[in-house]
Amino acid sequence: MGVTFQAQVSPNPSQFYGALVISNIVESDGSRVRVNRHLKVKLASPAAVSGSDVNAILSPWQDVATSTESTPADSGTFEVTLRLAFPDGHTFSSSDTIQIGVNGDLTGDAAKVYLDSIKISVDD
Repeated sequence: MGVTFQAQVSPNPSQFYGALVISNIVESDGSRVRVNRHLKVKLASPAAVSGSDVNAILSPWQDVATSTESTPADSGTFEVTLRLAFPDGHTFSSSDTIQIGVNGDLTGDAAKVYLDSIKISVDD
């Protein structure tokens, strides 16, 4: 099974900063996603992303360790891998979201490229 989700740019991005918001994280059959160790998010971004740029909003709240790797892909684009580690595991609810702050341009048509690049995997 694969993981499906909705992704959007948060309201009022500028050419200097915006946030990608990932929500409705479920298995492709509609069942809830269960993470035993970690959730991995891969995406293209107009800027490097650090761990402090990622905010997991979970119910119930828990401390999530976040690590990131940003590698230049081409002029103006980074390949970003986020790993969110759940020490006690987590089953995603419909209210859980992941927000990724990006110090780059998420306005206009460029935003679609970054949104369409998002891939999520669990415990791989």
